[in-house]
Amino acid sequence: MEKSSGGLNRIWRLLIVFVAYSLLIYGLYLAIDRVFLPNIVSGSATIEVPKITGMSFGDAQKIIKNKGLVIEVAKEVYNESLPAGSVVTQLPVAASTVKKGRYIFVTISKGKELVQVPYIMGLRQRPASINLMQAGFELGKVSLEFSETVAKDMVISQSHKPGSKIPFGNKIDIVVSKGSEKQTKVPTLIGLSYLEAIKLLHESDLILGTVSYRSDGTFIPDVVVEQSPNPGETATPETVINITVTK
Repeated sequence: MEKSSGGLNRIWRLLIVFVAYSLLIYGLYLAIDRVFLPNIVSGSATIEVPKITGMSFGDAQKIIKNKGLVIEVAKEVYNESLPAGSVVTQLPVAASTVKKGRYIFVTISKGKELVQVPYIMGLRQRPASINLMQAGFELGKVSLEFSETVAKDMVISQSHKPGSKIPFGNKIDIVVSKGSEKQTKVPTLIGLSYLEAIKLLHESDLILGTVSYRSDGTFIPDVVVEQSPNPGETATPETVINITVTK
């Protein structure tokens, strides 16, 4: 009887050990399944970085946020091709794989660099064009208009106000004077007498300017031998005409 009781106790001890071992294994399984595995899987999960260059910052921010990432502006730069507020570069680059919550650093465009417009009114077209080029602009449309106050071939006006700031490389249109609308041709005075020259100038609505004298064996005294402007040139009313007369 005592021998039978000892065997029974042994079986109970084995059963208790088995149950305890089973509970330990089950506990380890639960710990691995509920705690360790989720952390391992979550920590190793990767996300492909979307391409956001060329987009507006607002659109890029939405896309990055939806991916579980964070966008951060690193700097702003002038850019000739992308409008202000667009994403110029990104880091990490598109198609890279990163972990959730990773920061995506971007460079944002400030648009084209702003440059001060030079004052070119009163200049001839070529110097005006050179001044614009040196300032970082291009000469745009050139229009011609008559002007009673601005001399012929001089710039009357420009499309952008001098001193204002506009994007680098922009075109600036100008209006160039054609001179007075009342144009006249300078008559030929050479070979005329001094008095005849004065009369013809008066009839042509021109003004006698400087009169110089010199000896000349070809002409008799008081004959015009030189004039400036030259005969046939276009002039406005009351243009001054200088002449040289023989002694």
